[in-house]
Amino acid sequence: MTSYSALSPVSDAIATALNVAAVTTLAVGGVWDVLPQNTPYPCVLFEVSEPRQLGGFGTKPGLGQLPELEVRVHVFSQQQNLSEAQGILAVVIQLLADAPTVTGYASWAIFHDSTIDLGDQIVANITVHELVAIFRLYVEEGVGVVVDTPWIQDF
Repeated sequence: MTSYSALSPVSDAIATALNVAAVTTLAVGGVWDVLPQNTPYPCVLFEVSEPRQLGGFGTKPGLGQLPELEVRVHVFSQQQNLSEAQGILAVVIQLLADAPTVTGYASWAIFHDSTIDLGDQIVANITVHELVAIFRLYVEEGVGVVVDTPWIQDF
């Protein structure tokens, strides 16, 4: 079985899901996977990683791998209170409530695990407040793969 990294296609899918008016009208600095110099605030930064070596749920013979990926979405705001950052993050969480379409993979499930308030941070010599939402995303290698999961109906 051939194994490819899902990092780049998932990153593209997250960028597509978040670069919509619902986010960019609130986060005027935009949505990025790398913050450019002189980015206005508020803005959104996302990162995609494979933090675990567990391989997600594993695989069944003849099916593609089901990797578990971590998606972290950071919201940076210069406002002293949290309302601006919380409002932006609420929209992000709503947009990622369903697994995004990932090229070359069947999106399987996404879970919002936690939101962390990192407080004041210094980014490019500017003090900003940072909130981070952490998600787990499962995708399956190969498009249109049928997954026999009768146990899902038990939940």
